[in-house]
Amino acid sequence: METTLTTRPVILVTGSAKRTGLAILTEFAVAGYDVAIQYRASRAEADAAAIALAELGARANVYHADLNQDRDLAALVDGVYRDFGRLDVLVNNAAIFFQDKFADFRIEDFDEAWRINCRAPILLTRAMYDHARRLGHQGTVINIVDQKVKGNFHPDHFSYTVAKTALGNLTNMLAVSCLPTLRVNGIFPGLMLPSDDQTQEDFDYAAKVSTPLGYAPGPVDLARTTLELAQARYNGTDIVLDAGQNLWRVDQDVIYKYRNPE
Repeated sequence: METTLTTRPVILVTGSAKRTGLAILTEFAVAGYDVAIQYRASRAEADAAAIALAELGARANVYHADLNQDRDLAALVDGVYRDFGRLDVLVNNAAIFFQDKFADFRIEDFDEAWRINCRAPILLTRAMYDHARRLGHQGTVINIVDQKVKGNFHPDHFSYTVAKTALGNLTNMLAVSCLPTLRVNGIFPGLMLPSDDQTQEDFDYAAKVSTPLGYAPGPVDLARTTLELAQARYNGTDIVLDAGQNLWRVDQDVIYKYRNPE
């Protein structure tokens, strides 16, 4: 792993070995950033991502961290500052997502969702804040949340949703609390990739019928929105990225409500 200090801006994205996290890193690598890839279990995918991102001209370092563990959270941010000498953008993207409901949720599942989906982003933000303030740097934190917490609640994914609701309502508080060192913004995506037991056909059908515009924004849309919100002109800003999905209230998650009828 390379440890030479860089003059290029640096981004750390949690959960970035694949899917939306990798899409975000790819967009920033093309824009001239060096990148920090965090993974918990997907080591092979993280190494492959580092190779692909290096081919785009980025320095790409890989970091293992279990976001359940406080020591790993601190070590992750410490490692990025040690290896790059700076951190300009932190994207709290990693999350755990599973089905449970209020009537039957398990305390251990609830606690894990809370630690990974809300507590870890707060502690990573504070770790970045401490380093940046000490160095006299400024930067941006972007939290990836969920459109449902903008008033489109339903009973599915109770533990996940509680944690995301807390995180999604912290944008303004964190923005004012971190001034003038960090800017804090949030993105609230809707249906974006197949989840849970969705087949690709189920996802395609749900994407077509669950939004007023008849499609679901993809990982590239999320990556481009993240890059836009990393600009200094945004602070305390929330963007709902869902092609209008939030406008249609539902009583069940669309991944279950809309199944391919064929």
